[in-house]
Amino acid sequence: MQQKKTPKPHERNRLIILSFLAACVCAVYILNLMNFQVVRGAEFQAQTQQMTVSKISVKAARGEILDCDGVALAENKVGFNVVFYYSFLPKAEQNRIIAGLIEILEENGEDWYDPLPMTLSGEPAFMEDRETDIATLKDKLGVNVYATASDCMYNLKELFDIDEGYDDLTARKIAGVRYGMVLSDFSVNNNQYAFAEDVSTDTALLIKEMSHLLPGVDIVDEDIRVYPQGDVAPHIVGVIGKMYAEEYYGTKDENGEVVVEGYQDKGYKMDSLVGKMGIEQEMEDVLHGVDGVKTVEQSKDGSIISEEITTAPQSGSNVVLTIDSEFQKKVQDILENHILMLRQREPTENGPNGSNAEGGAVVVLDAKTGGVLAAATYPSYDLNDYFSDYASIRDAEFSPLNNRAFNGLYRPGSTFKTAVAAGALQEGVITPTDTVNCQRVYRYYDILPGNQFRPTCLGYHGNTNVVKALTVSCNIFFYDVGRRLGADKMNVYANLLGLGVPTGIELNESIGGISGPERSEELGKTWVQGDICQAAIGQMDTNVTPLQMAVQAMTLANRGTRYRAHLVKEVRSYDNSEVISSTPVTVLSEFEMTDSTFEAIKAGMLGAAAAVPAPYQLTDLGYEVALKTGTPQKNNTEYHSAAIAFAPADDADIAISVMLEEGENANYIIRQVLDAYYGTDQAQDAEDNTASDTQAEE
Repeated sequence: MQQKKTPKPHERNRLIILSFLAACVCAVYILNLMNFQVVRGAEFQAQTQQMTVSKISVKAARGEILDCDGVALAENKVGFNVVFYYSFLPKAEQNRIIAGLIEILEENGEDWYDPLPMTLSGEPAFMEDRETDIATLKDKLGVNVYATASDCMYNLKELFDIDEGYDDLTARKIAGVRYGMVLSDFSVNNNQYAFAEDVSTDTALLIKEMSHLLPGVDIVDEDIRVYPQGDVAPHIVGVIGKMYAEEYYGTKDENGEVVVEGYQDKGYKMDSLVGKMGIEQEMEDVLHGVDGVKTVEQSKDGSIISEEITTAPQSGSNVVLTIDSEFQKKVQDILENHILMLRQREPTENGPNGSNAEGGAVVVLDAKTGGVLAAATYPSYDLNDYFSDYASIRDAEFSPLNNRAFNGLYRPGSTFKTAVAAGALQEGVITPTDTVNCQRVYRYYDILPGNQFRPTCLGYHGNTNVVKALTVSCNIFFYDVGRRLGADKMNVYANLLGLGVPTGIELNESIGGISGPERSEELGKTWVQGDICQAAIGQMDTNVTPLQMAVQAMTLANRGTRYRAHLVKEVRSYDNSEVISSTPVTVLSEFEMTDSTFEAIKAGMLGAAAAVPAPYQLTDLGYEVALKTGTPQKNNTEYHSAAIAFAPADDADIAISVMLEEGENANYIIRQVLDAYYGTDQAQDAEDNTASDTQAEE
């Protein structure tokens, strides 16, 4: 049997030492555990209870607005925003913090959000043209409608506890920020407020360095809306901005029924930026996306313990337009250059010769789909100046904010004669060969005793059929044919061609109307039988938009088929990998224009096109252009200049309308637009040279 081995003395000592060390380590852990759980347990429990958990909105990337080739018209860039967090912003220190931030921003030349409609200098005074905002301010303050700016300022100081330690200017600035916080419903439920957007890196770093003096203030990286081609189609693209209270809450009628749904009902935060006009507004639901949520844990002393994106934001979708930005810019330049050229003319003894031209519009449609290829209005502006220099744009001469292409209402003048011709031919009132004898004065109403109504023509055209009448724009022919067709039928065909009816465009548009007994009654006038003569040549109470006139040209080109005009080509995912929806080609109305009707109208319009002089001639393009011009009356002494066209005449690609306010030679623009569309800019170059030569002489 083997004997048990006895440990040696040095091994026994090592075992004792190791056991002692292990006991010491255990004792340290036990003592620390007792310290945490027993001695300081209450302290740590209190700290745990004082930890703040906040839910902060994470902005979703707004979808971009692109032209038909994917060129960005409205896109996003990453910028620094200065934000307040309600949970961390000490109520008692808000005025001090705001005053400090304003000082920092002013030193660095930065702006901040201040919606208070009161001036920043001198005695308190309300800003001009801010009636709605002033009414909202008085309502928020609970003062009567007769309250002065001084009354409101007094109430703001009381409401926000702005003490006498601040001078009047600083107090006004603090009040503006605090009022913005009220409008944005800055609260536990709306925890984040954007004090300033897109500040410089230097400003952002300075605020970060001073964070110990600015509790509740943070710098966040967020998408900033930018317009890389702000002067291209600004009336169409539109802008975004902070929503008004009525936009957030919506409006209801006296019975409490919702009239306009508010953004609150769509899940928006009150500080969300929303479309204010143009595609930005009309496609808001598509562009906006869905904000995410970030959960932030913060200790008693304000230190952030943890933060996590608990709900990821969903980016908005991209909106692709039918517009080609390069072509749009060319059309804008063509319109601007033509008007500037007119203004450089010397008035003649016969009139201003176009030198009084105020503005105008050009609309170009895809004749086969109704898609808007270009829609120019002059004067115009740059979207990047809209907020930074709004007052200058608003007050500029000839109203650049006015979208003349879609909202301008004008008499169409002789361009309307194509509608009368179409109706009379289709209804069998005339044939292409029937004539009216033009001796410059229309004497039909001499059958009435004591008649003094004898409308005139600009020439003696003799026996004139519809082709010649359209070519030379004979008033006598259309007085007589319009009288025989009658106002009711005339209106039917005008509407079928798209005049005086909605075009279907996505943006707000004016509708106008066509002269007739009903329209006269609506306008408080009395319709008399001779009025049909003026109505038949596009005068009287007929008012249409340049967009409607382009639709008219398109419908003539399509032999009676009127497509819905549209700006949105398709909607794509934010990364452009998926087409979510496409705008279908939609027929709004149609009538079967006979071959003989179309050929007669086309022949008359080709004749008008043949009369356009060089270098704007329309006869050397390699294809035929159908054209009709007009000189609509603005009043008894002032006239506009109008034109409609489609090309190629037998199978049109595009339809064009032009309206020049107190201008001349709208037909000159047709060649330039066609050159720009097909890539031959000869006439445009000639006009550019004419304008630059005149400027050089001056």
